[in-house]
Amino acid sequence: MSSRGLIIAVFAGTLALAAVPGRAAADNSGVVPVAPKSPADNKVRIDQKLGEQVNLDLVFRDESERPVTLREAMQGKVTILVPVYYRCPMLCTKVLNGVLDALRAMPQDFTVGDKFNVVTISMDPKEHANLASEKKDTYLKEYGRPGAENGWRFLTGQKEPVAELLESVGFQYEFDKAFKEYNHASGIIILTPEGKISRYFLEIGYEDFEPNQPRDEEGRLIKPPSWKALRLSLVEASDGRIGTLADQLTLICYRFDHLNQGFSLRVMQLVKIGGLITLVMLALGVTLALRWERRRAAAWAARAAAPHHTQNGQPPEGTV
Repeated sequence: MSSRGLIIAVFAGTLALAAVPGRAAADNSGVVPVAPKSPADNKVRIDQKLGEQVNLDLVFRDESERPVTLREAMQGKVTILVPVYYRCPMLCTKVLNGVLDALRAMPQDFTVGDKFNVVTISMDPKEHANLASEKKDTYLKEYGRPGAENGWRFLTGQKEPVAELLESVGFQYEFDKAFKEYNHASGIIILTPEGKISRYFLEIGYEDFEPNQPRDEEGRLIKPPSWKALRLSLVEASDGRIGTLADQLTLICYRFDHLNQGFSLRVMQLVKIGGLITLVMLALGVTLALRWERRRAAAWAARAAAPHHTQNGQPPEGTV
């Protein structure tokens, strides 16, 4: 095989390896399949609807009782949607505290109102701006970062738009007439700037999934979690418009694991990357070796074609 043919074969192998799909039990979106849903007769649940479009033109009320659309609240940014109701006696406060802890753990250059937004929406149509503004003042004070007031919204709304929004993200809830409270699951939803559902984080607290993290005698984490999974989900939902180069490289090698609420290593992806690097290095080595061989052959040919001279500059005997 000629040198040119060898190089072409090596690069063809590189492209073929890059085209090989990684072996993983994932759907077309590239994520690990979600855990089985709750039984259909369970009215309090979260049905994950990844990739579904949310109606951004639904009209709600802001903290001053003025009408505001979801589009205006999101401001074209990746958004964390937090369904709660403000007079909730326990669970909603825990959800909001979990969000607050995650936001405070993120780097200073990864702040609400700058890189992304948060929209807290009340499922109770009887709640109005007085409750929403009180909640906003409390959590903004705890968050303590300038500019967040424009990015963390606490909205209320009429029954129809609230129900449509929560139904579109799979958030199923019901009103308990006996206790005058809402029964609901806990979780937050990541929306892309265009309003598509990108990720779900269920339950309370959104720390990284590390089952072997060291804990003290009382069961508390010795090393506080970094909430990197939530931050990477925001970077992923932005399609690379926010986050660092390190975040982008991490997303190449990791994928979101819905079962564990975190990012797990893409083993096959690393194998492919390692194979590509090996083939590229091989191709580079072959190219350099062939180039050196051609230069060496050219040098020998030039030396053979040069006239032979003696040390005093005269041609040897028998030559003209």
